[in-house]
Amino acid sequence: MRARLLTLAVLLSAATAQDITIGVVGAEPERAAMLAAAVDAAQNMSGPPAPTAPVEPREPLAVPVHVCDQAESGVAVGVGGGAGAAAAARVGLALLLADAATSDEQRLAALDLFPHADVLAEACAALCKAKEWRQAVLLHEGSASPAPLLAPLADELVLRARQLPPPGDDDALRNLLLVLKKSGARNFIVWSGAVTAVRVLDAAQRVGLLAERHSYLLPVLDLHTETLADFSYGGANITALRLFDPESKEVRQAMTTWRAAYVERLGDAAEAQVEQIDQVVTNPPSELVLVQDVAKLMFNAAKLLRLPSLPAGDCARGRAAFHADTLLNYVRSEEDGGAGGGLAWAAGGARRTVRLHAAELARGGRLETVARWGLDAGLAWNARPPPPPLSGDVMTNRTFVILIAMNQPYVMRQLSPNRLAGNDRYEGFCIELIERLSQLLHFNYTFIEQPDGAYGTRNKTTGEWNGMMRRLMDDPGIDFAITDLSITAEREEVVDFTTPFMNLGISIMFSKPQPPEPALFAFLLPFSRGVWVGLALAYVGTSLVLFAVGRLCPEEWQNPYPCVEEPPALENQFTLGNALWFNLGAVLLQGSEIAPVAYGTRAVASVWWLFALVITSSYTANLATLLATKTSTEIIHNVRELAENDLGIEYGAKKDGSTYTFFEMSNNPLYKGMFEKMKDQKMPVSNQEGIDRVVEGNYAFLAESTTIEYTVERNCEVVMVGDQLDSKGYGIAMKKNSVYRQALNLALLNLQEAGVLRNMKQSWWKEKHGGGACQKSEERESEEMSMRNFRGLFYVLIVGCGIGVVISTCDLAWAAWRHPRDPERPFGARFWAELRFVFRFDRSVKPVRGPLLTPTPTASARSTARSATAPESGSRRSPSPRPSARSPSASLRSRSARRSSMHAASARLARHASHPRESLRDGY
Repeated sequence: MRARLLTLAVLLSAATAQDITIGVVGAEPERAAMLAAAVDAAQNMSGPPAPTAPVEPREPLAVPVHVCDQAESGVAVGVGGGAGAAAAARVGLALLLADAATSDEQRLAALDLFPHADVLAEACAALCKAKEWRQAVLLHEGSASPAPLLAPLADELVLRARQLPPPGDDDALRNLLLVLKKSGARNFIVWSGAVTAVRVLDAAQRVGLLAERHSYLLPVLDLHTETLADFSYGGANITALRLFDPESKEVRQAMTTWRAAYVERLGDAAEAQVEQIDQVVTNPPSELVLVQDVAKLMFNAAKLLRLPSLPAGDCARGRAAFHADTLLNYVRSEEDGGAGGGLAWAAGGARRTVRLHAAELARGGRLETVARWGLDAGLAWNARPPPPPLSGDVMTNRTFVILIAMNQPYVMRQLSPNRLAGNDRYEGFCIELIERLSQLLHFNYTFIEQPDGAYGTRNKTTGEWNGMMRRLMDDPGIDFAITDLSITAEREEVVDFTTPFMNLGISIMFSKPQPPEPALFAFLLPFSRGVWVGLALAYVGTSLVLFAVGRLCPEEWQNPYPCVEEPPALENQFTLGNALWFNLGAVLLQGSEIAPVAYGTRAVASVWWLFALVITSSYTANLATLLATKTSTEIIHNVRELAENDLGIEYGAKKDGSTYTFFEMSNNPLYKGMFEKMKDQKMPVSNQEGIDRVVEGNYAFLAESTTIEYTVERNCEVVMVGDQLDSKGYGIAMKKNSVYRQALNLALLNLQEAGVLRNMKQSWWKEKHGGGACQKSEERESEEMSMRNFRGLFYVLIVGCGIGVVISTCDLAWAAWRHPRDPERPFGARFWAELRFVFRFDRSVKPVRGPLLTPTPTASARSTARSATAPESGSRRSPSPRPSARSPSASLRSRSARRSSMHAASARLARHASHPRESLRDGY
């Protein structure tokens, strides 16, 4: 049994007697059935479909055998590939090449349905010239033969050819594209089939080669049959060549006829393939349209030529029908228009005079015709329709290049023990912001760092920009720029900004003032001076009232001798001294041994206690807070004090920054005067240099409030002073009239409304990278106080104790002067004796009369006393007294206490008895 790949003969009957038969030979059964349906549609299904021969797929060497079999069965025209061209020439079969011919020998006995490769190369060269390409990369499957036609002049287009890896090696393809990406390649020509072209686009998307700066030219006539939606959002310009517009009226009508023929051929099996059939009708392969057009041309040629009947060809005998050359020569000499474009061939069988459509990939995966090309007419661009309204997915699946500049905490190098690459090298507020925007808008991004870190200012003389602004304006590969980039009117003239993602203003950074020394009498702070004077007057006045009321109340005159039923006199406990002591004890919450007895004194005492309770509670409540409160020692409080200071404090802003420009362009007389001083000084070239100057002292740095807030959280030696001088914002910069501005603005507003931007600032300013280091706990600040806070109170204690000692010493001197124990001795001796007794701490009993210290007996006196008290010799000892239960020292203290108590009572009785007039005068 001979191996057969596929033989499908379709016998079609014409209305005349000179009918011809067109057969189809293919390597895939489904494709052969579709081509046979195209032949059926060419004659409007007027003849019966040909029977299908047994096939064995994927055996191309069996194709010549099938061609011979078809010729022997009476087939005059065949549809197939170039593998059967030699057999068709031998047997006299007119072959329609449904695939591109690989050699001129194949075209001699066949009719090429597709344009010659040279024609495609010339069309690509015209597009490259129109796109003003200067460099491009040719990605080919096996041969770079089109390169000379693609770049005929090396000075106009520099072409680098790279062969594509085998179809199954996707890793090698990605590595190849990565190498090209690093080399800076942006323009690509993919010379391959439709399946390979899609594979290249998929790999390019994975490595980031489908951004707006990239362009692709694909001379793939059937690219519209593939799914391209995934590659339509990256922003890359993808241009393909094709023979016809699938949405034209002629193509739609032809595919409708083909559908009916194909469904009839499949029969009941068509119900299971409805979706596949609809897909083919919507995006028809070029071969189906071309086969239908050329089959119509062949049927018309046979009808007009009225060819006689000849015996069928025979490959074994080498006999041919000889109608093949007649049909081919007639068709080549004619020009006809079909659904697939104008049909015209050169003498050698190649289809050269053809018009091609240049179609660009639009959003959603649809190819739109933008130009037409012909060998004679050249390239003609279609009038572009107005752009449609901006859709919500304008940034979806696109890759953008974002320019950044280092500045904490907006953009920083990420510290990691691992080796980082790409976007992972950076972190910061702006880095996180871009990540969140990419999640909302579904785009990809690549960061590029500004080498000099300059944001961009305009030269006053030349008008030229530098830094990030210049690069964003001139470099087509940069899409956005982000850092702490202020939105200014001058910058808005050349670039566009998004809505501010952070609002701020200019403020002053100054060295932190040292905390003041606590006041010496800080414990007096709870009350003002007037309150203290009022308290003193209230204390003295109430004491006098209590003294007078006490003397008025009879109940306060009491018996001073509880043991005497009828005392000679009564005493009043509320003397002036006792009244003062009683009120003082109430204020200090200590009380006293004096207790009012009469209703009048109790009323006065109760009112004073209530007054003392409120005053003491108020004092206690405010004391700790006021002791912990530190008085401000700031030298400057606002920008006016800074500008007019006479303390030698210098000030400045970052050189060529937005803050410096604010003072330079301001019309405020105060700010203009400050700029006149600033321009004569050397300004810091970075924020860090300005911070260092502030730390060194006697320098104020003018900067954005956000920068100062970030520094104050980490550097406890500086502080922000005064209010903000202006109001501005940070935004994302992009090229002028960018289509992405609206999408980014909406995304930023969503982040702001959701509180994401506020949480991000809290995290990067107060938590990460040492944030919050200068914040003190309020509880700790209110609890901890140093000795300096109570120094004045200790001074009062020491002075009070000293006053007590002085008063007691004076009292002792007065007693020694008025009531001498030995009047004959001088005052100095008497006072010295009193002092000596005071410091004899072993004496706890003081005699009422007589000398305080008994003279120390001599040795002879002690011996005489012993001999006088000793018993006579020979006499019997008297029995020793019974020992007392208490110790001698305890007995001595008890006797002394009794003597002291009795002496006090006796002294009082003696005083009243000896001075009756004074007693009567006192109220007895």
